[in-house]
Amino acid sequence: MNVIHAASKGSPSKAYSGETAPGLSLTKMSEEAISQEFLPHLEGLARGDIQLPYCIDCQKFHWYPMPRCPHCQNREIHWKTVSGDAKLFSWTVVRHAFHPSLKDELPYIVALVTFEDAPGVRLVTNLVGVAPEDIRMGMSLRPVFDNSSQERPKVKFSPV
Repeated sequence: MNVIHAASKGSPSKAYSGETAPGLSLTKMSEEAISQEFLPHLEGLARGDIQLPYCIDCQKFHWYPMPRCPHCQNREIHWKTVSGDAKLFSWTVVRHAFHPSLKDELPYIVALVTFEDAPGVRLVTNLVGVAPEDIRMGMSLRPVFDNSSQERPKVKFSPV
């Protein structure tokens, strides 16, 4: 696993500098609207990596980025690349467009996935490449990186 954006005690992490990775487009959603805590994750997605916060003290991953580890309250959080190998924890099929921009995507699948190499982390995402009737709890998934839009880079998942 690669470690990036290490923060040392008493000094801010490079992740909070406000600089974005080359090629990271934030045209529809202004950079100010994106919490600085998410930048390492978004920069990783732009490169085709999944970066998750990792506590150096208790050696556990967590998700939602936050300044302290939710497990031990330590402030020394680094970002690590995970393989992306995932399992389906839960899902729902969305058949109503809650925003006009989503009407052409219907139906779409919102999923909660877990990572084999980041125990305890559950990430909300979308499933692609599978019909709703073929979805199975616990199915193996692989990441599909979507940097095609003018919005933030995204990761979706499809069956292995």
